[in-house]
Amino acid sequence: MKTLPTVVMVVLFGIAVPGFTPKARLQAGEPDQRVEKALKKLGLKYTVDKDGDFKLVLPTQGDRTQVVFINSDTETLRKMEIREIWSPAAKFSSTPPSALSQALLEKNGSFKIGSYAYKKAGDVYVLVFHAQISANASAEELLSVVIGVAGVADAAESDIMQTDDF
Repeated sequence: MKTLPTVVMVVLFGIAVPGFTPKARLQAGEPDQRVEKALKKLGLKYTVDKDGDFKLVLPTQGDRTQVVFINSDTETLRKMEIREIWSPAAKFSSTPPSALSQALLEKNGSFKIGSYAYKKAGDVYVLVFHAQISANASAEELLSVVIGVAGVADAAESDIMQTDDF
């Protein structure tokens, strides 16, 4: 009987707050034409990976560059369609240092848009800076977020890893 309230809460939460759910594209691995149109309008060079996501390599400061990904897959929150833009900043072969994670978490509150997060694949942790924006953002809005994400990720890569691998 103790599990009944938990089950009811889970069901109600699922109904009241649908959360982030993937929005299917016509074909998996197919690039989102809205992003492609915006990037062409902006004159930005890009490649499309096997998942249909857009990969850009942008100049940052000095001779540095930064890789940025714009996901073609989107998610929805109620009626809002959201796209993720992200850039790797560091790679760790084991759990990242807790002091670094705490410092990044504290810094997250200072950004106008976006935050640090870890993407985990097996035992590897990749520190990324990412932002979610409307999937229907204008070319100019997309560019603003792409430049912002690239700048923060590149600065973190320089500070944490003292490299320019991404």
